[in-house]
Amino acid sequence: MRLYVVRHGKAEDVGPDGTDSSRRLTEEGRREFRRAADGLASLGIRLDHLFTSPLPRAKETAEILAESLGGPDPELASGLGPGASERAILELVAGTGDEVAIVGHEPTLGQLVSLAVFGRPSGGTPLRKGGAACLEFERGPAPGRGVLGWLLTPKQLRRLG
Repeated sequence: MRLYVVRHGKAEDVGPDGTDSSRRLTEEGRREFRRAADGLASLGIRLDHLFTSPLPRAKETAEILAESLGGPDPELASGLGPGASERAILELVAGTGDEVAIVGHEPTLGQLVSLAVFGRPSGGTPLRKGGAACLEFERGPAPGRGVLGWLLTPKQLRRLG
């Protein structure tokens, strides 16, 4: 299984209702992530499943990703919201396909990469806004079973696109 871990693109500082949870992508964030998603598409990624945090900035990012990759439609997963459990995310994606992507938030995503590769979550592998990582699991997603295939910054992804 390959798990693509994607952080949402650049978002507003404050949402329309004044809260963090309502923040949307900025126009620059949309534009830049569209180019980053095209970079992911240039790698030949074809997803079986796409999960996203229900927060607007992540959902919008996932919609752009799905459009660039030719689907599938994003599925909202409350377990990908801020403060999500890294172990629960591994359980969420288990058995959902050979090529699966998640779109969510820091610090959870960086901690997920650490948990998957090293067996424990740490802040040592943060993802920049619009960045992505590829984790490979031979026997299914579990702590310490992952191999980091790559970790790309948004700038690197845009160059690929």
